[in-house]
Amino acid sequence: MMPTTNSRDQFIKHIFTTVAPFLDFLSSAFSFGLDHLWRRRAVALSGIVPGNNVLDICTGTGELAFQFADVVGPAGSVTGTDFCEPMVHIANRKRNGHGNVTFRVADAKSLPFPDGSFDAVTVAFGMRNIPDTILALKEIRRVLRPGGRFVCLELTRPSNRFFLFLYNWYLFRVMPFVSALILKSSAPYLYLPRSIEAFYQPPEFRNVIAHNGFADVQVNSFTLGIATVYSASKDGR
Repeated sequence: MMPTTNSRDQFIKHIFTTVAPFLDFLSSAFSFGLDHLWRRRAVALSGIVPGNNVLDICTGTGELAFQFADVVGPAGSVTGTDFCEPMVHIANRKRNGHGNVTFRVADAKSLPFPDGSFDAVTVAFGMRNIPDTILALKEIRRVLRPGGRFVCLELTRPSNRFFLFLYNWYLFRVMPFVSALILKSSAPYLYLPRSIEAFYQPPEFRNVIAHNGFADVQVNSFTLGIATVYSASKDGR
């Protein structure tokens, strides 16, 4: 029997509740600090400008939200949402000096905002964790104003087959081992590589975005294809 959306939600929520207190450290350590570079690249490619109102879904501990808060400035705002409450608590504790950022618990498949509320919707390393990608894209499109921007930073599989061997060894062997030492559980970092493999690869996800009400879909991959930024605009339909 295929797992239901609700059971997948509960599994993913449990995974991220476990990893929440360690997420910032582990993300930086496992990526050798490249996660910070990838977020900066996503911001640079976003088209988001001062004064914009931004929604950052699957915000985690708010790392991308804080970067966009610096971009939109005091005239703009950033709202970060995550369905994992411990993540939101940590993000709120990190708000020092960011008066234009708010965080709240919310499910990306059912966003508690009116139609056309935001100039941009962003997400970093979160789309593959949403059990119903299409429903999430419809919600993203709904809360965007006409012409609003969608920016997605996601982990992807490298295409070079020689590098892929090393990549898979690191993801499937090293990271779960370290996770077991630090978290006393390998489950979060056994889930991670499986979620990357199960999610759309860049050409596929580009088409999925385009077929769900977005135009001018751009794809930019970095670091031998380990991370990819997708950017698009809400079309007029």
